Amino acid sequence: MDQLPEGVPPFIHISQNELFGLKRKKLKEEDIAICECVYDETNPESACGERCLNVLTSTECTDGYCPCRQHCRNQKFQKCEYARTKLFKTEGRGWGLLADENIKAGQFVIEYCGEIISSAEAEKRSQAYETLGLKDAYIISLNANCFIDATRKGSLARFINHSCQPNCETRKWTVLGETRVGIFAKKDISVGNELAYDYNFEWYGGATVRCLCGAANCSLFLGAKSHGFQEYNHVWEDGDDRYTVEKIPLYDSAEDEQFSSYGTSPSERELAAGGEIHWLGLFVYFSLL
Repeated sequence: MDQLPEGVPPFIHISQNELFGLKRKKLKEEDIAICECVYDETNPESACGERCLNVLTSTECTDGYCPCRQHCRNQKFQKCEYARTKLFKTEGRGWGLLADENIKAGQFVIEYCGEIISSAEAEKRSQAYETLGLKDAYIISLNANCFIDATRKGSLARFINHSCQPNCETRKWTVLGETRVGIFAKKDISVGNELAYDYNFEWYGGATVRCLCGAANCSLFLGAKSHGFQEYNHVWEDGDDRYTVEKIPLYDSAEDEQFSSYGTSPSERELAAGGEIHWLGLFVYFSLL
């Protein structure tokens, strides 16, 4: 990585996730996914290309087990085969990341790296960041139990800003038995254009935060599309029956716990599905990846 521009907030740059308080599970040989690709020297691009069984299931091939051997093209996370990118200072939105080369639609841009932490540690850190007055926290969820925190240590993906009309998206891949998060291009991106993806913030209360992405279809506020935001800002009209008696969740008077068919709370339900969560002050933002 080139030297960071002057003024970039301090952080430790890493090119792969680091476990904090967790043990890395050893991948068992019987769990290794082996594709059926055959290397053709007359068509090298076909080696573990888009038709590869592993690629179709968002799983990287394992070195030493892939039939295409050194010609395998499905080890981009492991080999850090990123697109060339560059940090720059935006107008009013802090630092951002732009394409330093032409990027094709579907291309792997960069991995979102950080410290892999437990849910308990994620909650602890979010409270600490709030106490310290940090404006931003870079915590996303891999699943209900593990999170990636790129606040202290991370890749340049931590600087990619939100947009309501993004040119990138996040995807989960299985690499050597572990879940990892990559940023991929949704469309062709020309050199010099800023990279952005839709955070899909989930709003659970507190002050509203204005979105500054500048897209033609901007929702104006972060989390404006979320259920919580729309409920809070709903303008009641005659005939609105969303909260009739039949639709009010029921609670156990003894335990004071909801036992209706609504299930768990939004945050628990969303976390179980896997996604992204940001703690910024009093806000909890969450999005599926």
